[in-house]
Amino acid sequence: MQPGIRTQLIPPSVAYRESFLLALREFRKEGLPWWIGGDLEIAEQDFAAFVARKLADATRRNGLVVPKTHLWAVAEERFVGRISIHHELTDALRVEGGHIGYDTVPSLRGRGIATQMLRQALPVARTLGLSEVLLTCDETNAASIRVIEKNGGSLRETKTLDPTQPRKRYYWISL
Repeated sequence: MQPGIRTQLIPPSVAYRESFLLALREFRKEGLPWWIGGDLEIAEQDFAAFVARKLADATRRNGLVVPKTHLWAVAEERFVGRISIHHELTDALRVEGGHIGYDTVPSLRGRGIATQMLRQALPVARTLGLSEVLLTCDETNAASIRVIEKNGGSLRETKTLDPTQPRKRYYWISL
């Protein structure tokens, strides 16, 4: 894959099983499979069920779980990253997480994929009824800071949540 490759956001799809599972192995090596939740085994054993769960996350099931739209970035018929949009904020998401979270496959970072994903996800957030979105990142995450700021993120606050961890940055993007 060339630097600056063009990506497209799509709903999760079984068509990307092989490249998704390859990406998952990279995330595991990095210690970052957190976004897959408890569905890790399902992804490997029954990918169709995993995809169905990700799609179902956009529907409110109860008052405790915030609906979340998952989108996958694909390029050259390959899964290259993921982005998710919480439809609203809880107190916990206001502190850590925000409305939008994303990850680029580790071997493909530095090619503008995250910047493209966020740019393409902002209109989706608007269709969900959001007028502005919160994104949080660690103060030490220079790549994420660049992605957010390139997409119009306005830094409103920096906080220490845990003295043993980097400070959190709180960005808002008006839609």
